[in-house]
Amino acid sequence: MRALRYDHFGDPSVVGLVETEPPRPAAGELLVRVVRAGLNPLDAKLIAGHLRFVPGMARPPRGVGVDFAGIVAGVGGGDMHGAFLGSRVFGTLSPFKRQGSCAELCVIPAAAAAAVPEGLDEATAAALPVAAGIAVQALVDHARLAAGQRVIVLGAAGGVGHYAVQLARHLGAEVTGVCGPSNLEFVASLGATRVVDYTREPDPVADRPWDVVLDAAGVSSLARWRERLAPDGVYLNTSPDLRAIATTVADAIRARVVGGPRGVALAFKPGRAALERLADYARRGVLVPQVRATVGLEGVRGALTELAAGHGRGKVLVDPAP
Repeated sequence: MRALRYDHFGDPSVVGLVETEPPRPAAGELLVRVVRAGLNPLDAKLIAGHLRFVPGMARPPRGVGVDFAGIVAGVGGGDMHGAFLGSRVFGTLSPFKRQGSCAELCVIPAAAAAAVPEGLDEATAAALPVAAGIAVQALVDHARLAAGQRVIVLGAAGGVGHYAVQLARHLGAEVTGVCGPSNLEFVASLGATRVVDYTREPDPVADRPWDVVLDAAGVSSLARWRERLAPDGVYLNTSPDLRAIATTVADAIRARVVGGPRGVALAFKPGRAALERLADYARRGVLVPQVRATVGLEGVRGALTELAAGHGRGKVLVDPAP
């Protein structure tokens, strides 16, 4: 089968297209023919080795990508959790292991995959897991965002950010989106109450405290926003690297001791229940993926370079078919 691999950490140029043996599902696993894979900034960070010192992280050679949607092409026996040959499933592979979703085939535990519901296509499903999952966990599970509250989303045009703007608006919040000048109209179209150009207003202030700051770009800190957050407010960071994670965790511990706004370092917690919640949001039109491009395996290196630069809009999908 055709798949993307890299043998050492570096920039996206280390990624190459190879022919390799198809994976074989073990008991309780599904072999999935990938119809679409979804790219995330996480993929570029993994290739660069930003998370190489995380315990349990497999060293190269490694595959590329974690999000996918496709058709079950084989089963390993045992409890398939309702999946069967020919059924449509989606999910996210472990970023700690060597397998990648930018391949013609991948293997996933049946318990970790979710069915693509009627009314959704594989492209929509593949665009959801990590980016939409983080947005939902941030605003619903951690911040418990409610109608009338005020939220500001940094990096509002990106994968996590564009979902967060849609969800916050659905929840009835007053949403301010921060993005670059080329994405102002795009973020406004997602439902943002106000859109801020960070090149003109790099440090947005408000006439009253923010209830939630979602840093989907990983460019700030709780310390920088503490004075502009409500006493029970929360700052959430998408954990772009170990340094950002450590800073946010330290800020969170300090907040618990001295009181005041909370800090949360975000990481998508995958699982069937989380995926089914995302599919339901998408089916109801609450979360609508904005796909700016679909590339073949040969186009992934260029797409990853754009993601690494941090100026992307919406989602990029991969069609692994020859």
